[in-house]
Amino acid sequence: MNANSKLVVQRWQDETALSRFKMIAPLCDGAIDPAKRVQLRREIASANDLSYKTIKRYDNAYQAQGFEGLKPKDRMPRDSKKLPENYDDLLQEAIQLRREVPSRSVDKIITILELENRVAPGILKRSTLQRRLYEAGFGSTHLKVYKEAQESSSKRFCKPHRMMLLQGDIKYGPKLPIGKNGALVQTYLSSAIDDHSRMVLSSRFYDNQEELVVEETFRDAILKYGAFDACYFDYPDVLTIPKFCVAA
Repeated sequence: MNANSKLVVQRWQDETALSRFKMIAPLCDGAIDPAKRVQLRREIASANDLSYKTIKRYDNAYQAQGFEGLKPKDRMPRDSKKLPENYDDLLQEAIQLRREVPSRSVDKIITILELENRVAPGILKRSTLQRRLYEAGFGSTHLKVYKEAQESSSKRFCKPHRMMLLQGDIKYGPKLPIGKNGALVQTYLSSAIDDHSRMVLSSRFYDNQEELVVEETFRDAILKYGAFDACYFDYPDVLTIPKFCVAA
């Protein structure tokens, strides 16, 4: 096993141990009596779709070895042959659900897939899906790194002060029955934002992409927030480019 593979396994072990610790955290109170401990183990097992023996094993391992006792073995387990044939498709849907809301837990992802009738209840196991998400680069550790990098890069590549640069664009909106005799008309959303603060300075729907749309968008931004130093936009249908703008 090369150094990179060892690092992947170590991170997977740490993330798995942390997930297990979160489950058994209520059992870490030293004042719990034996009867209460048994009750809590059963509740935790039921809530996480695991057996009582599994939670008991996690609990005993933590009591004996601490956090290290919760780490799985040195190698990642292989997938069970009982996985559904469309497991790869389900994994892609799970990845999409985590992309949409990075804070979604594996349990919530499984619940959503079951409620949408994408898979029968009880087929997807949390431990297997958690590992596959990690291998695909969508474990909680990865998402934390991605979020920190995104937040850092968003500030690194922006102007140092507000109103130094405005960015504008036109996006397709919904078709609305605003035409003659209620005919559907394509709408367009024209917006301008401040590059430094990411604040939306002007945003309005129109029924066309003519030059006046661009002029009105920037005029509205100026009237509300004052003059800006420069602007950048990507309006392919605008025939005349205002002198103060830099076209993409």
